[in-house]
Amino acid sequence: MHTSKTPAHRKGSVLAAALLLGASPLPVLAAGHTDTLIFGDTNSEAEHKLTAENSDIITGGLGQSARRLLPLKAGATNTDEWRGGTAAFQLKVKGDEQNYLTVRLWGSDISTNRTTLYCDGKQVGYRQLSDIDILDQGTHGQIKPGQFHYVTHPLPTALTQGKSLINCQMRATGPIWRYGGELAKFQKPMTEPSRGFYALIVHSDKMIEFTGNDGAPVNFPVNPDKGGDVLNRVKARVNDQVVKSLSLKGRAPHQMEISFLARTFETKWTAGYHNRDSLTAIIKGADAYYEQFKTNPDIAINDVNTPNPGWFGLGLLGEALKITAPFIQEDLDGLLMGPDGKNISRRQAYEAMFVYSREWNKKNRRLYTNQSMIKDLYGIWNNNEGLIAIGSPKAEPRARLLPFFYESVGLIPWTGSLNDKGEPTYAASESDAKFSVPKNYFETTTTGLTKELGYVGGYGEVLDWVAALYEATRPAKGQPGDVKIRDQLVKIAQARGYFRVPQADAKGYKSMRLETGIGWRDMYYPGDVMYGQKPSWESSPLQVAVATQDPRLISYAQQQIAENQFFSSVEHMMTAKTLRATIGLIDVIDEFETLSKLPPQPYKLPMSEGEPDFVFSDEENGVVAVKHGKDIFYASLYWRANYGISGVGRVHYITPQTDRLATVALDRQAYAPSGLYYTRPNNPHINGTRFTVKYPDDADVWTAGEKDPVAKLPEGSKYVPGEDNPYAGRADYYQLTYGPYLVAINGSTQKSFELKLPTRTAPVKDLVSGALVATDKATLTVPPSTTTVIYLGKN
Repeated sequence: MHTSKTPAHRKGSVLAAALLLGASPLPVLAAGHTDTLIFGDTNSEAEHKLTAENSDIITGGLGQSARRLLPLKAGATNTDEWRGGTAAFQLKVKGDEQNYLTVRLWGSDISTNRTTLYCDGKQVGYRQLSDIDILDQGTHGQIKPGQFHYVTHPLPTALTQGKSLINCQMRATGPIWRYGGELAKFQKPMTEPSRGFYALIVHSDKMIEFTGNDGAPVNFPVNPDKGGDVLNRVKARVNDQVVKSLSLKGRAPHQMEISFLARTFETKWTAGYHNRDSLTAIIKGADAYYEQFKTNPDIAINDVNTPNPGWFGLGLLGEALKITAPFIQEDLDGLLMGPDGKNISRRQAYEAMFVYSREWNKKNRRLYTNQSMIKDLYGIWNNNEGLIAIGSPKAEPRARLLPFFYESVGLIPWTGSLNDKGEPTYAASESDAKFSVPKNYFETTTTGLTKELGYVGGYGEVLDWVAALYEATRPAKGQPGDVKIRDQLVKIAQARGYFRVPQADAKGYKSMRLETGIGWRDMYYPGDVMYGQKPSWESSPLQVAVATQDPRLISYAQQQIAENQFFSSVEHMMTAKTLRATIGLIDVIDEFETLSKLPPQPYKLPMSEGEPDFVFSDEENGVVAVKHGKDIFYASLYWRANYGISGVGRVHYITPQTDRLATVALDRQAYAPSGLYYTRPNNPHINGTRFTVKYPDDADVWTAGEKDPVAKLPEGSKYVPGEDNPYAGRADYYQLTYGPYLVAINGSTQKSFELKLPTRTAPVKDLVSGALVATDKATLTVPPSTTTVIYLGKN
């Protein structure tokens, strides 16, 4: 076992500091900060030798000055110019300490533009999904309406070592689409000013407080709009689509259209309900797929008409035949021309397609939780449902395929793709070392969170997919499905409930939003408005509550309706004009009617105002969610360590006064070393080998060349440098102090660790047990698979 302090380039200590921000440089009110640049203040900018191009100064929040960076082509909408203005300046640093840089921002500002910091000629941080972010990722909503908020980044010690002054430049760019493989798709134009920057503060304390005016807490009103005719508009949109899907000219319906027709066929209020024309169209579409399959079998595994071709196979068609099977048996006896020119029955033709797709997908599963669910549901299960629907002797018993679902939802270990002998490979494919795991790897943690690799916000919202798996196990609509999957669905949904944060919606009304600030795969902050379940392309926010009938989940849905956010959520679903979004609207009507008839339940989402204090911890993901009085505290101590031990954690600390998002050095971590090291590449996008879109003005990255130790991997794991690995950056023990909170997470299942408490003059509180810890208590034991959260008191 190797126990270490955080690597030198990310060390930090806890000091107290305060600063009053105003219209001119102000005296230091407490020790602990190194330098402060107040944007828009003539004296402060002159002291820091600030020069700017394509920039302006505004009077912003609370009448304070701010500097914005402007697009190079102001007001232009039809442009490919993605660059914006710049501001260059000098900052003081402490060459022998870990330095942090905190930016002060106005919580009412919204801008998806991004700003990157360059110091002494090199880029600081990565553009996407790495342990150290660029200076400003932008925002997709009001983070703290009417108040200031703060974002903190660690400065690499390679940058500051031995220096007292660094030369920096901020450069603005437009939004990005992170999946774009080339610059024109990845980087979007900058057409509007950046959000205002109010101050930059260099400090060696992980968290610094300010005594200036950050604004008064806002009580968000309840949305007065109760939805009006939203449900009528849902009905009109779905029924209009029925007409369109039955009026195709010159072609047969593709899988998405077939899926829509099948789902409306079994939904009573729609124009498609038991419509014979829908059955005719579904058969016509299936015939068309067989015609393609005869000359191009790839269509059975890679249909471009489905989302993420290669994930769905012919599963949508198989599901459609399951729904309509009692009504199409005579049609299935009809004849088609086989590949040899001889007539065969539709049953024989469809059988060839479904078997081909099912067997290929068994050999090509995916590791990440949501992807595993999608592949297993559509690629394996629903292809088999198609075989059952046509009465094929090659259909497998559902009980034989059910373990695939159990693996995807985390009930049993994931065994990976099958090889040619039908044996598990514990990998995405037999030759794919990038996504291989040991034989005891579960897709979810014991608390019910997904592992991708740590806590994820948006991608972790798999409730729609788990519900779809549960629905798939129902013998028929309305009948009970598999009870084990149902219970796991409830566990996962309740665990996600701890990651709903009270925040304003886009119009300033009371709502709950998804916590994305500490999410491994999240670049959009704040998260979407979300209560029990996110509205998705294929499901409503009431789906899980109605499917499970769990009292808490019903309460979360009732809370959303009571706060007039349900209809807003449905309206948001309707802004997407795709057929996939229309499919997601089909069940809204019946689910709302069902929920409306249920009696009120006595629960609310845990982070709701007035709810009891709690600590939720997930040791496998290294994450905690804490409600303590009016404080909301999230921390990911296993933070974006995809390739090796990262040495930093991520904190999101919300109080009535402000909102702080910070990446800071861990106090301590312990892990078993492998002897391997991961060398960070000179990639400005990500601390890895992917997403290497080239910019014409790319600079070197300050962290390039750093060597991160790789933890010892369990037997059966394979390590590929630069590729995601669930163990390479995972420690057994994490410890972090941030402001008044001390968090210790023991992710080991066998070892205990000692937590050394700071010297103090008053008792501190263990928030997990609720007990006070006396001043003479120097250490606490943190047993295996447990978390300790100590409240140290206000600084």
